[in-house]
Amino acid sequence: MELDFLQLARPLIRAPTAPFHEHFAFDIARVFAAERPLIQMLYDRCGNSLLLYDGGQQEDEFLVLTAHLDHPGLVWRTSQGPSRALFEILGGVELEQALATGVRLFNLNRPATQRGTPGTIVRTVEEEGARYPLVEVVAAPASLQGPGTFAMWDLPAFRVRGRRLSGRAIDDLAGAAVALCVLDSLVRQQASARVGVLLTRAEEVGFVGMLAALEAKFLPRRALYINIECSSVAAGAMLGAGPILRVGDRLWVFDPDISGGLAALADELTSQQPSFRYQRKLMDSGACEATPLMQADYRTGAVALPLGNYHNSGPGAQLAPEYIDLDDANRLVRLLVHVAQRGIGTGLAHSAAALDSMLAGRLAQYRDHLLPL
Repeated sequence: MELDFLQLARPLIRAPTAPFHEHFAFDIARVFAAERPLIQMLYDRCGNSLLLYDGGQQEDEFLVLTAHLDHPGLVWRTSQGPSRALFEILGGVELEQALATGVRLFNLNRPATQRGTPGTIVRTVEEEGARYPLVEVVAAPASLQGPGTFAMWDLPAFRVRGRRLSGRAIDDLAGAAVALCVLDSLVRQQASARVGVLLTRAEEVGFVGMLAALEAKFLPRRALYINIECSSVAAGAMLGAGPILRVGDRLWVFDPDISGGLAALADELTSQQPSFRYQRKLMDSGACEATPLMQADYRTGAVALPLGNYHNSGPGAQLAPEYIDLDDANRLVRLLVHVAQRGIGTGLAHSAAALDSMLAGRLAQYRDHLLPL
């Protein structure tokens, strides 16, 4: 299964992307769906997409995995001359590190395989009410083509060293790769399951792609949702210790039934495969799309890959590649395939029954000791 994950992750993670400029990553998802006739791909008016695999399961509830396809970056605002332009920083980033890091310029009208043109940030321009100042970038004139031009930090796009996968935009393209790998596994097995993958836009500027999908009523109400993220190890997770069952984020907590069902199925998988391991944590150093889903009354849980150098914030003076552990990614694929095949309801029933049994046994053991005071 590892080779399959890397095959799917490599083009996605290498794809240039930024908020509102996720086109190349979506093109990869479109090709993925077109090569698998059992997958239907739907779109909303804002460019979010839903890939649906229907293996003949007739249950009312079905599973939808969610991931976003943008990453913090810079978007063209206005020209300052033939070789200069002002860019807006979109998404959270350590500003001092960002200003000390070179950029690579991309354009939506060029092929997805473009390497990007190097550029340098030469000054900042304060903008009232903005989170960050605008930045002036100097680059070759041909690279500053106006709307459709965006920039990423000039970091290695994709690199594998031992068990570590690093790149300029692991968050959340690795999460999307996990979701597509789950769909691919189900299609190849022709599994009796119904599973969707929701790919969203502009998560890094406040979940606006997800919010638009909710406003348009694009999302099936009867589905159970599991958000896939790459979440900073600063919240207490460990790389290589397994994927995270995320019970909440900095803003909210998620559906306890889905959380309990995920944990029960993870325990079941651990009993079947001794090499499998997982972590269960809040992960409150950031927020994810499970929160707006919960606020809109969709039943939602979450999982995450432990992520180093979150949003490219490294230990030095400049930004650095993000990184994950390959074993964590492969274990998350295995877990979500298992969840799709077994169903959250199965895990919840086992979890609830075990909890009821434990609590009843505890009371039975000590009831006679509760003498009147």
